[in-house]
Amino acid sequence: MVLFGLILAGAFFGYGAYALIQGSCTLIGRGNAPIGTFITFYGIEARLLSTIYIGAGIWLFAGKFLSKRRTLKQAKALSWVGALTLLFGMFTLVVILCLPLFR
Repeated sequence: MVLFGLILAGAFFGYGAYALIQGSCTLIGRGNAPIGTFITFYGIEARLLSTIYIGAGIWLFAGKFLSKRRTLKQAKALSWVGALTLLFGMFTLVVILCLPLFR
């Protein structure tokens, strides 16, 4: 289970870094399709939303790997960094999706 957590954390962090560099970020949402709806953002919006994946990767890494290694202070600090980064990305997503309402 720890190995799966590390692989998933690496995948999230890797895709977040890729989206940050490329300026293209795809999010999966709810929709009528069986697997959901894919939304792709470009430019500065994508770079801001890449923090969702980066924060999720950091949070999973801190939770699955560092908490098992007796480095509780470092795991707790890194967990907070990941959670705050993830929350920043979620808040940014809500702001970006609400922008058309105010134009």
